[in-house]
Amino acid sequence: MRIVAIDWSGRTGSGQGRTLWLAEAVNRKLIRLEAGRSRDETVELLIAEANRNPDLIVGLDFAFSLPEWYLRDRALTPRALWARLAAEELTPRMRSLGLARWMNSPDHPFWTTAQGHALLTGDQKFRRTELDARAAGSQPKSVFQLVGAGQVGRGSLYGMQALHRLAAAGFGIWPFHEAEPPLLVEIYPRLLTGPVTKSRQSERERYLSTLDIPRQFSCRGAASEDAFDAAVSAVVMSAAVGELLALPNKPHDLIEGRIWQPRHIRR
Repeated sequence: MRIVAIDWSGRTGSGQGRTLWLAEAVNRKLIRLEAGRSRDETVELLIAEANRNPDLIVGLDFAFSLPEWYLRDRALTPRALWARLAAEELTPRMRSLGLARWMNSPDHPFWTTAQGHALLTGDQKFRRTELDARAAGSQPKSVFQLVGAGQVGRGSLYGMQALHRLAAAGFGIWPFHEAEPPLLVEIYPRLLTGPVTKSRQSERERYLSTLDIPRQFSCRGAASEDAFDAAVSAVVMSAAVGELLALPNKPHDLIEGRIWQPRHIRR
């Protein structure tokens, strides 16, 4: 079973190629770690790889859905949400402006200002899976946040456009579909790396030195947080293939999705 982990990017233009990293692992061994592709090129690569060999599980670092209340209020399923975003018509203003321009001045509950943020209650900001991660000590951001350090909203909206294409190409998307390859799962690298100061290159180097990976990949993975997240995620996922192939479809996850986390961190 081939494992691919992608540290996704919400950047525009050439910034995508610098910050979108792809890692591949087989039998717990890292065999690829590279950047340079746009989001569209990465989607095309995944489709080609699945057509070549469908024994493929891909971890993607963005939110696969939105809080249930938002979808319920608009009578949307996750699949309909992805389609609306692919067509850039989630709201009338998005249809008029296009997704990229809309994200600079979005409709509520998406926000780019403190005033917009203040309009959301604590219960509205997060999906259940993000609240679970926060209760365990991690700090995932709200998908509605489209500005600021560590925000994931922009990348997630672009990512859900990608899910629309990948589902149409035959990928299963957990937990909305059965866990059968080719399969996509949502990942949050902080849940896979465990405690490490990722902002320090020396700490990234130290951490990667504990993994059984070729030196060129450990050097490449230590060079940036994006590369580090992709590399470690691929190795951890590869060590948990059995769990990934037996993922359950729990009813309460079928709207909001679920961040995958292994039962134990095994490298």
